[in-house]
Amino acid sequence: MEIDYLTQHIGQTLRRLRKERGWTLDQLADVTEVSKPMLGQIERGESNPTVVTLWKIAGGLQVPFSVFLKDFEQPHAIVVRQSEQPIVQDNNGHYVVRNVLTIRHPRSVELFQTRLLPECFHEAEAHGANVTEGIWVKKGCLTLRIKDQAYVLEAGDSIHFVADVSHIYINEHDEDCEFLVLLVYHRVDQ
Repeated sequence: MEIDYLTQHIGQTLRRLRKERGWTLDQLADVTEVSKPMLGQIERGESNPTVVTLWKIAGGLQVPFSVFLKDFEQPHAIVVRQSEQPIVQDNNGHYVVRNVLTIRHPRSVELFQTRLLPECFHEAEAHGANVTEGIWVKKGCLTLRIKDQAYVLEAGDSIHFVADVSHIYINEHDEDCEFLVLLVYHRVDQ
């Protein structure tokens, strides 16, 4: 997906979600903790938001992160070619996330392929209420810090947790760490 198309798509999606709720940019800024000017730039397609900013917006709107990366309407079967999988980068390309798969019924589920370069970290915002995160380490060693607890995960290890708090992915080693992140969005009425 080309960056210009993605920037415009994110902006259009954000504007639609805000208007569906009947919110002003001020109200959206309050729930997302993203500034009103930044939200306006994103809606107009003038700014390509960082991963952290998109997580804040998704959390405030209580929608899956991938809502900003894909269209809503989907046929019965979907093949998503690797070349079509949206990629976002943060920390100057040291943290790379590829949206591999999104399923929206009956629960929204997202699968991300993630790469964290050597001796780097990425702080993830809380993903909002009723979100469970699962991680499976494919390559390398990942340290996951949730609150005051650190979990060291080696290749093949997995973990899942309630993702209503910020958490940090840390690669303290001299090789890339590759891991899958699964997000499950539980409906409040369940």
